[in-house]
Amino acid sequence: MIFAEWKEPVYMQEKKLDENKDLLEYIAKNCEMGKSAIKQLFPVIQNETFKRLIESQYREYDEIYDLAAKALKARGEDVAGVNPAAKFSSYMMIRMNAGKAASDEEMAKLMFKGSSTGIAEITKHLNHLPAAQQETRDLAGRLLAFEQRNIEELKPYL
Repeated sequence: MIFAEWKEPVYMQEKKLDENKDLLEYIAKNCEMGKSAIKQLFPVIQNETFKRLIESQYREYDEIYDLAAKALKARGEDVAGVNPAAKFSSYMMIRMNAGKAASDEEMAKLMFKGSSTGIAEITKHLNHLPAAQQETRDLAGRLLAFEQRNIEELKPYL
């Protein structure tokens, strides 16, 4: 049979590797931004139940980040950090909205917006990087489900 000996061309294999790297980098950056936002918001949060929720979200971001970073390092890649301009923009937005008089409702609203953006971006990356390895797509799916759960958990604080 002619097709029994068909092998995937090298350029297709390289495309899969590039898409896998791109998706892993996005996962790591998303988690880095989530952790950064939580670190900034945490000292302002007053409600202890809300604080515990945010702590658990931080731990999940950290765990997913570690998995993405390990996968990148296993491929001989470094974890690319978040663009400093994007990080600064996020920092300024949080500082403007999370002043000393800010309520837990305002903090929840900022986290809600961040998770909503995360959902849109993860979905976009999954759609635009179809050749990424299944294990990486599963990790992105875990991040997507986590962001969706965050939104549901934040609703009572809005």
